[in-house]
Amino acid sequence: MYSDRQDAGRQLVANLRRYTGGDVRVLGLHGSGVPVAAETAARLGCSLDALVVRELVVPGPPGVLVGAVAESPARVLDEEAVRRSGAGETRIRELERDARVEARALGLRLRGRRPSLPPTGRDVIVVDDGAAGRLAAEVACRDARAQGAGRVVFAVAAAPPDTVDHLWTVADEVVCPLSPTFFVTASDFYLDFAPVSEVEAARLLERASQHTA
Repeated sequence: MYSDRQDAGRQLVANLRRYTGGDVRVLGLHGSGVPVAAETAARLGCSLDALVVRELVVPGPPGVLVGAVAESPARVLDEEAVRRSGAGETRIRELERDARVEARALGLRLRGRRPSLPPTGRDVIVVDDGAAGRLAAEVACRDARAQGAGRVVFAVAAAPPDTVDHLWTVADEVVCPLSPTFFVTASDFYLDFAPVSEVEAARLLERASQHTA
């Protein structure tokens, strides 16, 4: 188990030591992945940014998860889930539009006045605490790739085996120290899995920008 997200970041580093220095970009997925990513980036000596994605859920009951989008035009849809939801193309476009607006707004709040850091030509490590679902993780990899990343590594503290297997189809490398067959939720692998506030995530990003300026 991990004591907290910072401990998860420290443990991920053991499998990422070949990725060091200013040519590597570490991206914390969502807000909750930022504390893990911040610890990882600090120990590798890499720059840190956030990669914000939002899931597309057709309202229920029950709600149906049909896809995910990033701040950029990157999008992933689960066509079978779309058919099961009964949502038409227009409704999916509306969900996508609203989710992308939310993602961009959160990205602005997390970064403040700082622009996002383009990963063009760099190795990119997308870091997650384990809370992101398969579609969110996939769209994060596709987003980094679409922005010109030279190599995409997805590093997650804990994830189910089928998610890890799927991520190998969209990332160049997947690092996941904990991937048990009995996986239920990421919180099971942390002693402290308290919610991460926007303020905390923004503070970590600001502190990292000062150290790498």
